[in-house]
Amino acid sequence: MGITVIGITHPEQVGALPGGTNVLVLADDGTFADEFLEADHGAHQLVVRSFGRGSAFFGVADKARELGADRVLFGGAHDTAASFTTGEDPVLVLGVRPPGGPIACTAAFLDWLDRWPRPANAYHGDVDHWLAANALREGLRVELVSWRMEPTVPLRRKLTA
Repeated sequence: MGITVIGITHPEQVGALPGGTNVLVLADDGTFADEFLEADHGAHQLVVRSFGRGSAFFGVADKARELGADRVLFGGAHDTAASFTTGEDPVLVLGVRPPGGPIACTAAFLDWLDRWPRPANAYHGDVDHWLAANALREGLRVELVSWRMEPTVPLRRKLTA
């Protein structure tokens, strides 16, 4: 496995890291940047500015494309979401846990992001719906993964157009 970019919005989201080269990207308004950068998380660490969930995801995804990452795990590293993002096909994994769960995708899926106009509502809380709607319209694979409390016993179903 090559580079995995793990996007977080708070330093407490850093958990066990997958094998390979990991880059932790904190996406926030600057509140936790110093705390995050001063800690040794055992990975490369970067900060991107964001002002909402969608803005945070796009900042992390854009940084992942810049770095040539193989996959993105947004909202922390979750084994179940990570297990679906190991191939070369465009795959989107959405964690269903309000208020918005983890998002994971492959590098091939990231290539599709440049093709879709990003409306203002996608930069705030509606990024999950925007991603799913665009992916399904294009016939891409979308996986929904839900957890009760911890991502240890996943329930999953595949969405189709």
